[in-house]
Amino acid sequence: MRPVISLRRAEAGDAAQTALVFTAALKSMRFFPKLHSDDEDCDLVGDFIDRDETWIATEGGLIRGLACIREAWLDHLYVSPGFHNRGVGSALLAKVRQQRPAGFRLWTFQANTGARRFYERHGCKAIEFTNGSRNEEKLPDVLYVWTPTNPPTTGQTAGTPR
Repeated sequence: MRPVISLRRAEAGDAAQTALVFTAALKSMRFFPKLHSDDEDCDLVGDFIDRDETWIATEGGLIRGLACIREAWLDHLYVSPGFHNRGVGSALLAKVRQQRPAGFRLWTFQANTGARRFYERHGCKAIEFTNGSRNEEKLPDVLYVWTPTNPPTTGQTAGTPR
């Protein structure tokens, strides 16, 4: 049985627990060079909660994922590693589509094959591949775009979390 996931806007008091999810997600990516301390991650998360539109997914009162939107960009979407493939990311992405119905863009790393499959399954289209020279981690990345004309695949319904 899937957990009951609730979505809400993040508040300043959510920063520490949200940062735990953010840090755990980064550490779970074997290809990802951890460039910042956990404390720096917490500061970053606090900054984007204060500055940007940040949504969190909760289950049983615990934060299981986050999505941060800035203008027409999905800057961050991370799910606690123990909650992958349980509907958390889909629920968050559905909220992003709802909040940005005209579309949005996002970057992910080329090596993050799970994220790439997830975004493509949900109707995002890869439009640019880079060598990573412009990102802090210096890892090859890929730019995705989602527009309402990009339908999800494999039985996913736009706006319906799965």
